[in-house]
Parts: sequence; structure tokens; C-alpha cells
Amino acid sequence: MARKTDGGKREEIVTAAARLFMTGGFDGTSVREIMNEAGGEAGLFYYYFRNKDEVFDSVLDRLFAYYEGGFTRIVEKGRRNPCRVIEDFFEYMENETQRFREKYSDNIHRTVRWAIREHTLMIIEPFLEEIVKIYISYYGTTTALEPDVAAMFMTHGIGSYILHEDRSKYFQRRPEIKRGTSMILGQPAAEQDLRIPYPAEPADIPGVMKLAAAVCGSFPGFDESEFREELEKHISSSEAWLYRYQGKIVAILLFSKERTELDYLAVHPDYRGIGIASRLIETAAAQFPVGTEISVVTYRDGDASGMAARILYDKLGFIPGEELTFFDYPCQRLKMLTQNCPPGRTETVL
Repeated sequence: MARKTDGGKREEIVTAAARLFMTGGFDGTSVREIMNEAGGEAGLFYYYFRNKDEVFDSVLDRLFAYYEGGFTRIVEKGRRNPCRVIEDFFEYMENETQRFREKYSDNIHRTVRWAIREHTLMIIEPFLEEIVKIYISYYGTTTALEPDVAAMFMTHGIGSYILHEDRSKYFQRRPEIKRGTSMILGQPAAEQDLRIPYPAEPADIPGVMKLAAAVCGSFPGFDESEFREELEKHISSSEAWLYRYQGKIVAILLFSKERTELDYLAVHPDYRGIGIASRLIETAAAQFPVGTEISVVTYRDGDASGMAARILYDKLGFIPGEELTFFDYPCQRLKMLTQNCPPGRTETVL
């Protein structure tokens, strides 16, 4: 006979069971205790659930509905911003694991903790398989393993490290774990830092200023003090992405969420022509809903100083807008609508 799934009482029982399972464990919690907590006779429990296992599964389903929604959003965003998809996935896991532990502290019974851990690994494996497919399609890499096997290794390797009771071990070994991820994905570990952009932090300001000074000749009207002030504002509002390589900042992009505009893009001359600028723009575009018009002001068509910039923006799908003059220099605004795929592509990454 099918169990009842309607009514607020069922949810009350699941809520009561969750509280008791967390502290008393599965074996240490009885149906009578659950119903005392929920309010009702033991017989009412069996109107909604066949047994204690079934209510325990309902507790896990409720808990993981939230996390599955988060993983789904990461994958969907990854189709627009493939260069960040793996990093975003594991950052989400790190943050949510920390949030869960802060909420429940050390009060979770060990049997429930292990059940949650195993359920987490089961949930993330199919998402990771999709992420591996997105990544290898974007970069054209050949993995040593099939996507499903690569996902299994990452799930039970990296996933287990993140969920380890002593999380300090994970953070101590994070660089090695990243190298292992590179190997699984068929990517030289030395190239990883030139493939994944990161949000700029206040500690990056001196390095960004050094980069800006090196390329200031390409920015008419550049003023160091004004730029630093704008840089600080963009970092504080999470509107700055960059690349770090071997201890230095090699590229930076500032953008405005309010004005939907790319404000500043600079790549060190030694690191141009390898896709960094495109990936920074792709990352910024992914911060906006699909269909948002974003713009950038750059050199006018035909200006020899801006030839490389115009080629880049044209490749990414920007189209010419109004002609402007900034700092007595002729410029032009270019525009683009954000899509459900990386800029410059016509299909979603599979």
C-alpha cells in the first residue's frame, strides 16, 4: 500500500525525525521518540511511512534537495563559463560543507554523519560527469579516463577530502589535489593557473597596480591614483576577476554590474594570445542573466593601436555602437547580448 505524501503532519514527522537522528543517530532513535517530538501516536507514523528507514530517507531527501539545486545551478552556469566550472563546483562544496558544520557543530551523531557523507558522494557523481564533459569540450583536451570514470575518481577523491572530518587535511593538500585534477582532465598542471580566473582580493592590489603601470600606454588618460581608487571599489563589490601566475598578476578585468559594462581589461604582453582575455570576458558575462546587454568602450575601427582589441571583441560577438571621445581620444562603444553559452560560440557547451 502506498504511503501518504500529503499533509503538514508528514512534514512535521520528518522535521522531528531530522532533529532526533542528528543527535541520537539512526539506531538510537525510536519511532516512539519521533512521534513524541512530532506530537501524535506511534500508529500515525505508519500512516505516512512504512518504517524508520523510509523516514530517514525522507530526511536525507529534504536535506539534499537544497544541495542538488545548488549543483544544478553550478552546471548551468558552467555551460556559459566553462573555464570556472570545476573550481566553482568545489568551492560550492567547500562553502556548503562549512556552513553545514557551523549550523550543526559537532552535535551530529557519527552514524548520521557517515550517511550524509555517502549520500553526498552519490549525489555529486552525475553532476561531476556533466562538468567533466563541459570542461573537455571547451578545452578540447583528451582525458586519460572516460568522463564517467574521471567523475568517479574526482567524487571519491576530492569529494571525500572535502567531506573529511578533519578539513585541515584538505586545505593543506589543496595544491596537490588541484594537480591531481589536472592529470585526470588531461591538462598539464603547469597550465592550470592560466586556465582558471579568480576573483580579485585586496591583497592583489599591488600586483594589479604593477600590471597597470606596465600597460598604461594602451589606456589614454590613465591616472594611477584614480585607477587604484576604482580598483578598490571593484574588488569590494566583487566586480574584478584576474589571473595569477607564478606569484604575479598577469591579467585583470573590471566590470560594473549596475552599468552592465566592462570597465578595464589588461593582459601582460607576455601572456597575450593564449585565451586569457576571452576567458575573463566570458567570466564577467556569466555574472549577468542571459539576454543582458553588456558593453565596452574601446578604440575605433581602423585605429592601429586597437587592432588586437577589436579582433577580440568581434570574435566574442560584440557589435559596433555609438562613437565617443574620452580624454580627447576617439573611441567607440561595442555591445553584446549575453547568451546561454560562452561569448563567441553559437551552441551550449555539452
